[in-house]
Amino acid sequence: MLVGALIVVGLASAAILGAVGVVAPASAATSTPSPSPSSGTPAQNSPQLSRPSQTSPSQTSPADTTPSAAPSDTAPPTSPPPTPGPPTIDQLPSGLVTSFPLTVSGTGTPGDLIHVSAGAASTAGARCDAPVNASGDWSCALPTPPDGPGVVVRAESRNNGLEASDRVDVLSPPVIAALNGTLVSGGGVHGTAYPGATVTVRAENGSTCSFPADSTGTWGCVLSKPLPSGKHTITATQRAPFSSQSSGRSAPVAITVDTTPPAAPRIGSPAPGTETPVGRPLAFSGTGEDAAKVTVYGSDDNGSVVVCTAVVRGTAWSCTGTLGAGRFTVSALQRDAAGNVSGGSNPVAITVLTAAPSPSTSPESPSTTPSPHTTPSPAVPVVPPGTTPSPTPFDPYSGNGAPTRPDWMGTPFTSASAPVVSAAAFPGWLRSLLLAVAALLLLALPARLLAVTVARERDGRAARTRASIFGRNRSRAELRDADAAGASRVGASGAGASEVGASGASVASADAASGAAAPRSPWLIPTAFVAAAALVTLSSPVDDAGAYLRVILAIAVALAAVNAVWVAVARWTSPHFGGGRATMIFRPSMLIIVGVAAVASRLIGLQPALLFGLILGVAFAGAAGRVARGRVAAVQLAGVAVLGVIAWLTVGLLPEPTGVVSAFFRELANAVSLLGLGSAAIALLPIGGLAGRQVFQWSRGIWVGLALVVYTLLFALLLPVASLVETGQSTLVIAIAAFAFAALSVCVWLWEKYVEPSR
Repeated sequence: MLVGALIVVGLASAAILGAVGVVAPASAATSTPSPSPSSGTPAQNSPQLSRPSQTSPSQTSPADTTPSAAPSDTAPPTSPPPTPGPPTIDQLPSGLVTSFPLTVSGTGTPGDLIHVSAGAASTAGARCDAPVNASGDWSCALPTPPDGPGVVVRAESRNNGLEASDRVDVLSPPVIAALNGTLVSGGGVHGTAYPGATVTVRAENGSTCSFPADSTGTWGCVLSKPLPSGKHTITATQRAPFSSQSSGRSAPVAITVDTTPPAAPRIGSPAPGTETPVGRPLAFSGTGEDAAKVTVYGSDDNGSVVVCTAVVRGTAWSCTGTLGAGRFTVSALQRDAAGNVSGGSNPVAITVLTAAPSPSTSPESPSTTPSPHTTPSPAVPVVPPGTTPSPTPFDPYSGNGAPTRPDWMGTPFTSASAPVVSAAAFPGWLRSLLLAVAALLLLALPARLLAVTVARERDGRAARTRASIFGRNRSRAELRDADAAGASRVGASGAGASEVGASGASVASADAASGAAAPRSPWLIPTAFVAAAALVTLSSPVDDAGAYLRVILAIAVALAAVNAVWVAVARWTSPHFGGGRATMIFRPSMLIIVGVAAVASRLIGLQPALLFGLILGVAFAGAAGRVARGRVAAVQLAGVAVLGVIAWLTVGLLPEPTGVVSAFFRELANAVSLLGLGSAAIALLPIGGLAGRQVFQWSRGIWVGLALVVYTLLFALLLPVASLVETGQSTLVIAIAAFAFAALSVCVWLWEKYVEPSR
């Protein structure tokens, strides 16, 4: 029976395997032929059979598997999506971009998102996003791309990170600093621009001014034509070194010009004759002009001190301060928002006692006693605790939304730009060189021609047949006789005839006779320096009294430095050049040139101003010849010019002033640079007793070389003056005056040479 059962099981298994073999080929007949189920071993065929059975539902319903297998085998994926490529950027403008926003477009993969950025994309205005449409195009606008040459514009794909880039030159309008759209001003404006660009400001009445932005992009200028009090509208454009094209106009800014000083404030409290103990704060109050800044001063025999300051709210002001022991006269001044200063207020006499009155001892005893006496203590201590911290508006210049620099800190001598030496600044230096050549041809050489002609006419030498601007056509014997005559005058009048004056030239006998070579009073030279400093300050307006004193001190120190270099160089080089021992002299006549240069700068409106400050000189102890005097004068001129250049470079290293000390050092550096280069430029004129005449008579080539270098540096320093080319009227007046002077000099020379001898 066991054998029979095994036989039955074997037959049943064979029948089942046969049925499976029949069904499988039938279901696969529509696809690809497969080997017979009987081929191979069952171990080899069973995996192949199990895979289709898992992926096809034929095991559950064989009748339904036949139609369902056909679609699954005959419907593979159509085609893979295209691989996204990098975006592209359409051609950007080839010229300078001055209108905004800047539209950037290109192509990309449909459905992608393009991130567009310009430069470092540090601001939101330098970035934008653009989706790629079904046609593969995209476009977006950059509101404010950064200024500069060759600004990189990038387009980056969000899907794959690939990018494309292009470059474009961009220059946006400069920014005029304003406060809520309105700038209260006395005619001065300032703002930010591209570093090194020349900013031109225009008002609706035609008044203009120009100024170059410094390395940080800061600029400021004063409108050339005075604006009447009232509301005005100004705009600004800029021209950067990398392009000859100017930017578009800035947004109009409304300014309110106020040139009327406010009325004097009044002090209502304390009453005249008030006495107070030393150290106790005094409360001051009164009336004034709304929004004006009131400064309270206390004056005694030792001078004046600032007691406290306040801003007028409505018509009232109040502040608290202390005074030292003594008798004081308290008065107040107020400055309105435009910087106009009023007259002095009513004086109030106050006495500060050295010993505190008896009531001052009562607060201390309650403070040491127990709580029963604590109730009176609030009545007495109201003086010390609450009021002492309140005068912390000791920073009186921070109220009313003050500008970045307080009124007492900003002066014409704190705003000057450092020299820029780069390829981008080459046009500016070339312009300075051309102006230097024009100054030589239209001013310096015609002045020499006129001076020689007038001198010959005055000396009765009108019959000379040939006059030369360079002093040629003179025999060697004549020059030797002139040197011998100079030496004889030295022997006759000591150092008088061979003195080298404030500009390094020979001093006239009259100057020596007047005692210029040997000042008798020890206070003469210090007084002269103070007078010269006061004259120099006339070149630029300084409204604040404290700032005025600080500027005078800086100019006095600068004058001392320039004159010290002038004298020291001459005394050191004179023995080496055959001039003998040189002694210092004082030239009072040079104060006239100091005043003329300062006043002329103020009247013409030169900012920075053209200044002169050489009021000292040297006198030779021996017979100094023409060659020795010329060499000494050339080294003096070079030394003072180098000092001015060093100070000019120092300006670029100094930070923006944040206090009295930093403002003083910046004003000192600017004063030394202006006085050094300005004095060297004026002293180079080959006329009268100036050093340029000595160099001119010794070597014309060295004089021309020195003049070109010094005048080029001078015009680079006075670049805002050179930018008057953009203002029209001022340039036209200066050009006409220069040509008229040159023509007059030539006409006088022609008259003396040809017309006068024939009469």
